[in-house]
Amino acid sequence: MGLNVAGIGCRTACGFIKGTLLLAWMLAGLFVPAGAADLTNEGEGIVQSTCVGCHRIHGAPMPRSTKQAPDLIWAGNKYQRDWLVAWLQNPREKLYPVGYDFKFKRKGRHLALLPGEAEKVADFLSTLKDVRITEGMMKPGTSAELARGEQLYVEHACQNCHWTPADNRRGYTGGTSSTSFVNMGNRLQADWVYRFNLNPNDFVPGSGAYIPKPSLPETDIYAITAYMMTFK
Repeated sequence: MGLNVAGIGCRTACGFIKGTLLLAWMLAGLFVPAGAADLTNEGEGIVQSTCVGCHRIHGAPMPRSTKQAPDLIWAGNKYQRDWLVAWLQNPREKLYPVGYDFKFKRKGRHLALLPGEAEKVADFLSTLKDVRITEGMMKPGTSAELARGEQLYVEHACQNCHWTPADNRRGYTGGTSSTSFVNMGNRLQADWVYRFNLNPNDFVPGSGAYIPKPSLPETDIYAITAYMMTFK
């Protein structure tokens, strides 16, 4: 008959052990039956195979000069899902007009994904959160906050470094030395923008981002963030 295990035939024993392990894995949430695809895991696989060559999804904040592309470590707090899914399929919208960190080799067009791939990648990226960001902090600005935010935006010459929406033929004005603010109200999540504006170096150390001296009060940071989120 073959080897016995504690008096049980080998085939019977193996079946018993496998069944016991299967039950344990299912109870522990570690087993996914074949055919019950986990979209988050599929998205992670796509990210690992196609994205991590340029983007980081784990680790401590690092300067732009040391990276090939923006970090995705906090992508679940940063990007609005609808925008992300659409952009991954057709990445024509310029986010860094002269390339990331001014390097021409980083100016090339981003890889485009198929619709299903974009959905799965967005599902996975939505799980990447940063505990420093308080969700629900930002609300649509009041008329007074928006007026104050616009005043601050002009006073601190934000448009000197960032493409800013404008009523002209191109649809924007401003410098090219940093991230485009065109359509940012549809692209980024307000809570992330607010926390970034409080201290950019917490996310991109030594980025050279303009930080007023003395620092603006948080009420002003809130107002300028609310104004920036109207850029749609």
